[in-house]
Amino acid sequence: MRRLVLWLIAALALALAAGLWLGRLLLEDAGYVLVVYGQREMETSVTFLVLVLVAAAALLVLLTLLMAPLWRLLTPTHWSVWRRRQAAQRQLRDGLLELSAGHWQRAHGLLSSAGRRLDWPLPAWLAAAVAARQRGDGESVQQALAQAEAVPSGRFPTLLVRARMALQEGRPHRARELLEPERKRYGDSPVMLHLLAEAYGREGNWAALCELLPQLRKVDPQAGNLDQREQRAWLGRMRQAASMPGFNNAAQRRDSLARLWKKMPQRLRRVPSLRAQYAGYLAQFGDGPGAFKVVTRHIEEDWDDGLVAVMEALEEVPPDVVLARLERWLVDRPANQAVLLTAGRVALKAKLWGKARAFFETAAAAGHATAQAELARLLAALGDEEGARACLDARLEALGATLPPLPQPRPR
Repeated sequence: MRRLVLWLIAALALALAAGLWLGRLLLEDAGYVLVVYGQREMETSVTFLVLVLVAAAALLVLLTLLMAPLWRLLTPTHWSVWRRRQAAQRQLRDGLLELSAGHWQRAHGLLSSAGRRLDWPLPAWLAAAVAARQRGDGESVQQALAQAEAVPSGRFPTLLVRARMALQEGRPHRARELLEPERKRYGDSPVMLHLLAEAYGREGNWAALCELLPQLRKVDPQAGNLDQREQRAWLGRMRQAASMPGFNNAAQRRDSLARLWKKMPQRLRRVPSLRAQYAGYLAQFGDGPGAFKVVTRHIEEDWDDGLVAVMEALEEVPPDVVLARLERWLVDRPANQAVLLTAGRVALKAKLWGKARAFFETAAAAGHATAQAELARLLAALGDEEGARACLDARLEALGATLPPLPQPRPR
């Protein structure tokens, strides 16, 4: 329709230009024309005759352009093509309905037939591949995907479907092999980047996932799971660095973790779970002061009990220094059971039995199971067997209150 309008405008412009030129020419010398038909004669000027002929030609062109589509509509060939298209559209519709209902065989037949008859059969072939996969017919899946890939503009959608199927079949390496070569060309596609990120995550390729996520965040900033996925990727990357098989001493692993920590975005270094894991590795590999610094930095603004638990593993930091920091935190959080338990254990390292007992008793009074066990062990070591038994009885009583009511044998 757009092309028809353009042709009409061009024809009218040409006719107008020709008319103006002839009009100017004939105004200089109008002349005359004599038409004789039988006994009738008609005399007119050349100007009027030319204008009539131009108007008739323009009218003929206009009628031709307008009537040509109508003529094509009336031809039998057009109606045959139209019926085939309508039938193919019905097959596509019915095939999609069968697919949604789980009738895989009927859906595959209808969609394959529609794919052979539609002008743009890409949706039909992709849906036929899905139906064939649900049937477990691998050969038909590949045939349908090959047909979809041959459709104009069908290569990239088919690639995404292949990658999705590979992930569903538990073959993330295959999905990665399909998607990685296309990342440069289709790097603005959120669907492709999400699929590639999922493949990296399932493979445990945390370094590649950490490198990909900033691009994914830029392309799809509204995705809801990017923060969790990014934290998981960096946690996995730190675990890999801590267990690297090529490193045979703690210093090498510690240096590798330090370099990785510097690469990590600043906003992620403030995430408590990441800080706790990094500090725990530093303490494990002999850098207690470094772990102490990581734990105590920003903890007042981003409090997390998991960070506090790392404090009891700091062997290279004097216990009294650690205990002093824990007691400062207890001023603002006197009932925090994680701080009380950690303070009690650090007090044991400092051999401050009375302080350790006080910390454990406070946490045990709040029902902290581990604190009750630590208190019972300390009291037994101090010779207070009765107090130790009382702690264990209290723990058993608290545990019994959580058990479901069930029939019990009568006491003998």
